[in-house]
Amino acid sequence: MQSAFQSSKMFYILLAIASVSSLYFVVPGVIIAEETPQTFLTHTGLVIQTTGEVIDPIGYDGEALDFDPDKFMKEFDYGEVSVLEDGTILREFYITARDDQIMEISPGVFYNVWTFNDSVPGPTIRATEGDLVRIHFTNEGSKPHSLHFHGIHKAEMDGVFESIGTVENLSMNFMQNLLVYIFIIVMFIR
Repeated sequence: MQSAFQSSKMFYILLAIASVSSLYFVVPGVIIAEETPQTFLTHTGLVIQTTGEVIDPIGYDGEALDFDPDKFMKEFDYGEVSVLEDGTILREFYITARDDQIMEISPGVFYNVWTFNDSVPGPTIRATEGDLVRIHFTNEGSKPHSLHFHGIHKAEMDGVFESIGTVENLSMNFMQNLLVYIFIIVMFIR
């Protein structure tokens, strides 16, 4: 009876040793991860050094990212300015839509985006009362778009029902009126 008990006890001891040993050899990354210090940049801009696994989409090298979300509220497109023969100021704006770019929309967060002049959000265009505004829109994306300007302008330049297909261009002209803000809404047309 004693030899059967000793054999059973020895079996369980060997099984435990084999299990622990296999964890060491089969999953060495778990053990090494606890010993290897890593440096990464958090989404708030802090540089952190830690041991263990870093769950982060990008392996940062510790340098701070150049990211300023307020720049979109401070930087405007005033267009290419020229003076017509009658003295009217012409402001021409060139807007290109693309939908094949992956952009960092927040530090460490990457997303497939529609860009307008390679930015999200698109440009804010500005003009002065009395300026002739000319928009040149090029759709380099794979989906049709439409332009719609908020403000007072000619009905034929409203753009709501006009689809701008892929690899197409559209030019629009209108006079800038007092207290009119120009916002561009680009919509996906089904």
